Amino acid sequence: MRRKRLAQPLVWLLLLISLGACGLGAIPIPDATPTPCPGNCPPPARDNSKPHVLTNDFFQLTYFDPWSLDSHDNSTVTLAASTQLGTVTMQIHGQQVNPGTSANSLLNGTVQNIVNNSSFTNAQDMGAIKGAEIGYVAGAGQSIGAYASQGNSPQVPVFIQVMTAVQNSTAITFVAISPLDPNSPDPAIVPNEEYDHVVNSVVWR
Repeated sequence: MRRKRLAQPLVWLLLLISLGACGLGAIPIPDATPTPCPGNCPPPARDNSKPHVLTNDFFQLTYFDPWSLDSHDNSTVTLAASTQLGTVTMQIHGQQVNPGTSANSLLNGTVQNIVNNSSFTNAQDMGAIKGAEIGYVAGAGQSIGAYASQGNSPQVPVFIQVMTAVQNSTAITFVAISPLDPNSPDPAIVPNEEYDHVVNSVVWR
């Protein structure tokens, strides 16, 4: 039942990649986020930028421009930002889990949902994400290379990053999808620092 709850919001994120219009430039890279701290850590901040704060049943999230809110409800927030290659999307999803549920088991279920989704083809495991964490709670992560289907248009290479973390009976899943340059699909251009900035702003509830 938990997997079905997770799959539905992921569909929104997976479809966004086919709707991305080209932007004017790359996502600006923020300053480095602070190292993990004990106790309640304040969310990272940016100079001269107004924070946008969202709260739902599972977490509080702080984000900054140029990210814009695509959708949100009591469990899920989806953010989007335009780049010269298309729209980059991030989704953070919270849910209740049974005691003893591991981040790895949640990660495996999420990855299977993505791999089996008809929006993607030629999915390949690009390796584990070392040091994966959400809101300074250690978890598990995996990167996936794939191609996004766009109907009659050529398929677009994408880089998908998934992270999960569990604290008590709450689990949070992070999924980011970045379009790549079709002429040189190099994941090195993926805005990992920006992803870190957002996931480190998560405050568990």
